[in-house]
Formats: sequence, structure tokens, C-alpha cells
Amino acid sequence: MLHSLQSIDWLTVDEWQEFVEGQTASSVFHHRKWLELLHRQYGFKIKIPSIVSNEKIRVAIPLLQTLSLRGRKKLISLPFSDYVPVLANESHVASILCHAILNELRGQFNAIIIRGGEPIAGFETSSRDVRHELRTDVPWDQIEASFASPIRRNILKAERQKLVFEKRTDATAIDIFYRLHVLTRKKLGVPVQAKTYFRKLHHELISNGLGSIGVVTKENRPIAAVVLLGFNERLTYKYAASDPSALECRPNDWLVYNSIRMAAEEGFRVLDFGITDKRQEGLRRFKSKWGASEYDLFYSHVVGKPDRNCDRSRAARIASAVIKRSPTAVCRVLGKALYRYSQ
Repeated sequence: MLHSLQSIDWLTVDEWQEFVEGQTASSVFHHRKWLELLHRQYGFKIKIPSIVSNEKIRVAIPLLQTLSLRGRKKLISLPFSDYVPVLANESHVASILCHAILNELRGQFNAIIIRGGEPIAGFETSSRDVRHELRTDVPWDQIEASFASPIRRNILKAERQKLVFEKRTDATAIDIFYRLHVLTRKKLGVPVQAKTYFRKLHHELISNGLGSIGVVTKENRPIAAVVLLGFNERLTYKYAASDPSALECRPNDWLVYNSIRMAAEEGFRVLDFGITDKRQEGLRRFKSKWGASEYDLFYSHVVGKPDRNCDRSRAARIASAVIKRSPTAVCRVLGKALYRYSQ
């Protein structure tokens, strides 16, 4: 039985992956390929604390070390990842691991943050995001019946527009996605990740059977695309983008609809729609209209206090306005320079 004064065993990536493979709660964001992608793109150090008892890993969590523009050192599970709960062979041990992390790393970091589906007992917790999941291991008629009426109308409109959805895994598809992603980010006034990040994502994950790219075309012209990541019976709708000039054709609805069909047909238990800021009520409603269930996402602060949302700052508002009014190159340059500091 574990007690509150446990010491940490630091795992290698090989040891961690072996543990992940045996955990029903693990997702693609626990997978070593995802950790290695973030490490190689941004230089974040990988740290994997665990508690081992009788030569068995009882509980563990992957952390990446980041650095803010102000020089604040953080450990996060994980930056740029939707949902990375502590993995354990038994319940109620996440708190024990976090107390062990606090005891060993006290004073070394400005913040240590665990992202999960439940608050961790004994630590201050914040919740500014939600996540959405749709069960896809039930009969298709039941899945389709959960779609709201506006969704059904939009699907019919996409069909009348003769939109075509294609599942792809080739490198050209990731380039198609990136072009549309830049257009979408510019419209939203948000910096975009570097193109090298998506090429590494293709190489590390998609080429290793951990995902695909869905591309929607109209008359052979790509107008929308999605990056889907799959592992352990969970398909994650990670990145989606569309041509702002083609939205009348309902390409985003066609992307989601076909991603759900693909998840169901390929044996995935869940389609994970990813996380949404609680203030984005329109996006939350859109995800819920597909029949997805909404859950709070919790940030447990092992070290440090919850930060004020940086996107509410005056500097962020100014940057957003500049991006919207500037060529796409500005969106890309700002993303390349600043994205690694955004967590």
C-alpha cells in the first residue's frame, strides 16, 4: 500500500512507454512519439516521475520542462496537449505522486502543473477549459440520432455541394493542412505553429500509424482539413482548418461528420473533440450538437498559483489585431518566434 512519503523513481522513455501500453486510460498524448515530437521541436526536457513498488510502476506522469519569456521555469503535463491525466494501476494515488514531486523538486521550478479530468486532492486547482467526447462504439444509427437538427441540415448541404472527404497519410496532405491552418489562424488573430512542427508530427506520429489527415475537397480544390491522432481506441480531433472563403459549403461539418464515421468504422471507442476555452460558447455548442458529452478539464498546481489568462492581456489583444490585418507571413513569423513560450 502506498503512503504519503513515497520517493520518486525517474523513468526512461522506454520504461514509460511500456507502462503506457498497459493503461486503458492512456491516450496519444501519453505516447512516447508525442513526447519526443515536443522535445525535438521545442527542446523541452522530458521528465517522467513515478512511484514503483515491488518492481512495478504504480503511478506515473510525463512532464516537459518549459521556459516563459520572463524566464519562469515550468513543468507541465503536457504543453500543447489536450488532456494528460496521471496514469495509475489503482485509484487515489495521483495525490501521493504529486506530493512526492513537490518534496523532491521544491524550489526548482516556478510552476508544476498537471492537466487532468479530476482535481488532485491537496493542491490548488483551476478550470478554464472543457473537453468533449463522443462514444463511437455504439451502432451508427444511435450515433447519428444524437446529431442536432442544424447539424443534419449542414450535412445535407455539404452533400449537395458534392464535397469529398479523403483520409490521407502522405506528406503532401500535411502541407495542404498547413496552408489552410495558416488562413484559419490569421482569421482568428492567433499565431500559427511553425511548419517544421507539422512535418515532424507527420514523421513521428502519422508515419508510425498514430494518425491521419482528413482532406475535404470541392471540385478537386482542398477547402478544409483535419489532423486526427489515434491510439488506444481513442481518435483525437486535434487540429482542424478551413478556407474562410468556402465556409458556405459547410466543410467543417463535413470534416467532423466523416471523422465520426471513420472512428466508428475503424473500431475507435471514442472521438475526442479536444479542449475548448469555457468562454468560447459558440464552439462549445458546436461540439455538443454532435452529441458529444462535455467535461471540465482541471489544472492542478503542484507548485505555483493559477496564472491570469494571457490571452486577456492588452499585448495579446494588440497582437491579435495585427495578425488579422497583416499578411499571413506575420502570423507565421510570430508563431515561430513565440509559440514555444505560450504554455
